[in-house]
Amino acid sequence: MNFRETGPEYEEPDYGALEDQAPAASRNVQQTSDAYASFNSNLNVVTDWPDPHKRLGQLSAVSLDKDGNVVVFHRGDREWGAVSFLPNNVYNQRALGPIQQNTVVVFNATTGKVVYEFYLPHGLAVDPENNVWVTDVALHQVFKFAPGKGNHNPLLTLGESFVPSKDAHHFCKPTDIAIMTNGDFFVSDGYCNSRIVKFSKNGTKILEWGRSTFQGYPPLQVPPPYFFSIPHALALAEDKQLLCVADRENGRIQCFNCHEGTFVMQVHSKELGGRIFSVAYAPVQDGLLYLVNGPSLTSNKAHTSGYVVDMGTKKLVDQFTPNEKEFSNPHDLAVSSDGNQVYVVELNPYKVWKFVKGLNNTLKHKEDDKPIIVDNSATSAATALGIVIGATAVVGVVVLAAVLRMRRRGCMSGYSTQHEKWEFPISPVKGFKLGQFLDRHQGFEKVSTEESDEEASSNSSNVELGAGQRTQFA
Repeated sequence: MNFRETGPEYEEPDYGALEDQAPAASRNVQQTSDAYASFNSNLNVVTDWPDPHKRLGQLSAVSLDKDGNVVVFHRGDREWGAVSFLPNNVYNQRALGPIQQNTVVVFNATTGKVVYEFYLPHGLAVDPENNVWVTDVALHQVFKFAPGKGNHNPLLTLGESFVPSKDAHHFCKPTDIAIMTNGDFFVSDGYCNSRIVKFSKNGTKILEWGRSTFQGYPPLQVPPPYFFSIPHALALAEDKQLLCVADRENGRIQCFNCHEGTFVMQVHSKELGGRIFSVAYAPVQDGLLYLVNGPSLTSNKAHTSGYVVDMGTKKLVDQFTPNEKEFSNPHDLAVSSDGNQVYVVELNPYKVWKFVKGLNNTLKHKEDDKPIIVDNSATSAATALGIVIGATAVVGVVVLAAVLRMRRRGCMSGYSTQHEKWEFPISPVKGFKLGQFLDRHQGFEKVSTEESDEEASSNSSNVELGAGQRTQFA
């Protein structure tokens, strides 16, 4: 397991290629005759939806507005590929200019006809007032647009265009937004910073949490809470006071208190595979979480499907795919508040799928179904922390033995006594300290809602009202 801090001084792996480049075998939808023997899905795909005459590009996100219309975000004639970004996360194709096609399209949920389109050039959300929020991974910015056709000037802009960074006024490839009923909102930030940032309605930072780690390997199969490997999508469950995060490359959903940012529970199971791309929530029954996984990059070959988790029973209760085939490369999903309609968008092929709840289908449960939600935050954190402490102790013993051997051999005559404080000057992970593993609250930062001199920019404000910035890349 590779735990490390994030920040400007550390070079993150290039996750750009992971975003859109699925394994070659997964690019073609595969027939699966025995994949879903345990489920007679309660969700059926709707054919010939949406309007086939509307051409769409690479689909990135989907949401629903308060009128039930389906809002999709696509990339027009652009694709996120291996050459889209430089190693320092700066967008590499600015010379192409903004996307000229309509990238936000609104469909009637019943007919699939286009209701209206935005001429805007990753993430997409519609708030309770029908404002449309988008993230742009090339600009490293977040935008809020007024509802309705033709409103092209943002009501709110966060971040500095084409400048990736990690501070109160910048993002690095932000992935998604979630908006509370009181106007406060969250941004998952994202491919480089591995953090969740909460803002007030006017764009003032309230708090942030999160630290970076990549996929879990033995003995740490599941990283501790607060650690992310690409926080890729967000879902609010305000009736439960939860914000749930699709922790993509760690293959899990982490849920936090939406007021304080503290860890509450997680969803993780080998049945879901090693990559979770998106999550949505419907406040029905005891609360249902909907999620889609992605093509596997490891030996854990779970079926690429949509899944439904009952938050009351803590069990997987449904699994859905288009026409008994696996998805190819699903990227986002949305669900109606009553759970009767589910929409999934795919990167490849460029497809929007609509599923409706069937009336005559029944659901078969496995008798040996085990809960896949861990909701005892103290136990979960303590267990993960215990594993980390154990692994760290082993490393410490090995290092201590090596130091003692070197001293006996006279190899450390010039070693400064200052280093005996057990701060390991390991160059690949600068500033690594044992205490960073032991303090579960590291990586969680609550800030004042008041502007401070330290956070204020001396050059220009990165919170702009009414700025006419056109989106470069979705």
